[in-house]
Amino acid sequence: MLAPAASLAPAPRTADLVDAAALPLTGLAAWQLLFELAELKPGQNVLVNGAGGAVGSLVVQLAVAAGAQVTAVDAPQNAGRLRGYGAHRTAGPLDLAAGPADIGGPFQVVVNHVRVSPQELSRLTSYVADGGAAASSAGPIPEDPSRGVRSANLWVRSDGTQLADLVAQVDAGTLQLHVAARRTFSELAAVHADAGAGRLPGKTVVLVP
Repeated sequence: MLAPAASLAPAPRTADLVDAAALPLTGLAAWQLLFELAELKPGQNVLVNGAGGAVGSLVVQLAVAAGAQVTAVDAPQNAGRLRGYGAHRTAGPLDLAAGPADIGGPFQVVVNHVRVSPQELSRLTSYVADGGAAASSAGPIPEDPSRGVRSANLWVRSDGTQLADLVAQVDAGTLQLHVAARRTFSELAAVHADAGAGRLPGKTVVLVP
């Protein structure tokens, strides 16, 4: 299979090639959510909902490296790892009925990775501060033009320049790949079952013989 040269970048020198396979899709998703869709700026306060997963973990790290104050929301067992990434605050699953003030909001940027109903997605709009932005990989968050709140939904595209920047951060030690497991191709059905049950707190690399 051939790929355009503009979509490629050298693999990280400091990561096993098998684990490096976890970077392109998740890394580009995180980069594009933060810097293209949300247009993150240094000093902004950011809510990452679903911060413990493969993309969310990278969003937290990229936002911290960009000078943002990050509130990372995920299951309690991931709190220590997220604080290790530099998250300013960690919290358990959102109580949408409690509202943004319950976790220190509203936020200038909200990044969502949690698949919920359209009604629950609409509640996330209130978590965005006036003039702020929401970016989601798990369904569209409604905009609120009356408050200047804009929203965008992710469609990942290949980009060799962005990928090279991510690789450089991995090699510099400022971006960590969280590979939850290496599994064989014969275990693919079990991988899907574990993912559906929430038992994969990060990226799983599938080894193809």
